[in-house]
Amino acid sequence: MKLYIDHLRAERERARSESKEAIRAAERKRLRDSRIQCDTPLTDQIEALMRSLPPAQRNRPWAMDELVARLHGRYNARPCAGSVGVALRRLGWTRIRDWSQDGGGRRVWAKF
Repeated sequence: MKLYIDHLRAERERARSESKEAIRAAERKRLRDSRIQCDTPLTDQIEALMRSLPPAQRNRPWAMDELVARLHGRYNARPCAGSVGVALRRLGWTRIRDWSQDGGGRRVWAKF
């Protein structure tokens, strides 16, 4: 009977070590997901972009196309406009219409 109990304990320990190894392998795989192209959040990318520009460029209204072209997406080369809009709102930007002669009513983003 003692031999049987020792065998069960050894099996339990083997199963535990295998499950721990499986968890570690899954974590390593998650950390090195090959689909991820950019780990930097959009809010951080937008802040870095604005810091890199001179004040005249930084303080002007921005069209969504201009911003998307300068940012990197997580799984694609460029982020989707919806994600960029959410990130801009988190940073305090507002969407306005440019009703000037040159603007023609287009939507632009500005930070006041």
